Amino acid sequence: WSSGKLQVIVGTVAFGMGINKPDVRFVVHHSLSKSMETYYQESGRAGRDGLPSECVLFFRPADVPRQSSMVFYENSGLKNLYDIVRYCQSKRECRRSAFFRHFAEPLQECNGMCDNCAFSNEVKELDVSSHAKLVVSMLKDIQENDQRVTMLQLVEKLKVNQKNLGSDLKKDELEQLVIKLILDHVLKEEYQHTAYATNAYVTVGPLAMQVLQGKKIITVEMSTRQSRTSSSMRSSKRERSSGLDDKLDELRKELASIHGGIFPHSVLSMQQISALTAQKPKSIEELEKIIGKLKTEKYGSRILEEIASYKSDPQQDADGKESKGNAVKKLKTKKALVVLESSEDEA
Repeated sequence: WSSGKLQVIVGTVAFGMGINKPDVRFVVHHSLSKSMETYYQESGRAGRDGLPSECVLFFRPADVPRQSSMVFYENSGLKNLYDIVRYCQSKRECRRSAFFRHFAEPLQECNGMCDNCAFSNEVKELDVSSHAKLVVSMLKDIQENDQRVTMLQLVEKLKVNQKNLGSDLKKDELEQLVIKLILDHVLKEEYQHTAYATNAYVTVGPLAMQVLQGKKIITVEMSTRQSRTSSSMRSSKRERSSGLDDKLDELRKELASIHGGIFPHSVLSMQQISALTAQKPKSIEELEKIIGKLKTEKYGSRILEEIASYKSDPQQDADGKESKGNAVKKLKTKKALVVLESSEDEA
């Protein structure tokens, strides 16, 4: 993977934090990080060469109890976890701005780089106060009978009992509601150790009575539809790599193997490849201005040969124009496309 022969590697957080590969294009989190700080550091493995990269975090409310049972004993562990849960649950707030605010940094424009800004979400605030009252009442009854429930067990009971309210929430919406009540201190999590694990249970919290008395209104954000914003269409357009990009990438892998198995990006970075593709130097002097004297002395002749052979092949230019033309045509005919183009282009 480090030498570019493999495209994907799966690892633990401890392994991931040791990665210092500059051309990582994707970082995918299979589940929730335990704080905004750790997610910021872990996702920061991507794009260290300064080129666009994608960070994806898979989240569902049911992940929260599993993670909370591992961090509750840490100093500020639950507070830090709940901060990133709020980040994940938000369907309106700019993800980038959320980090700036969290670290008390000046806000900067997102330009459609996060999902909430890249897509125009039609988000409505749904009043679920009646469901919240039902949740609190059920938990009080359960506790009076000296019983306990996990979040998932509570959601299953809610699915049955909510029918009397006249409006049914889906399972994932009920999970979202329970997490919202925990974040708002209407409910709280308690933990019990067993010989094999630590289990998280849901109980009534300090603001539960305010909900029962109607003094606290509970709302949740629900997305009704997504459409691509015009600004994100402009900002997320990434040209398909040209044939010369690909050839220089193959060349750097070959040279890396020849020179003792060093990393390909030590031969040429992606930024240098982009500059070479744009400028197409013809001489050692022109090449040296782009990649420096040392690299030019070691690899210059091979790089210039590759560029010259590409420029002398008319079929390469024809293929490049055709590829670019097809890409533009696709953008014009599929304006409602919601998959970020970089995933397909760079895979």
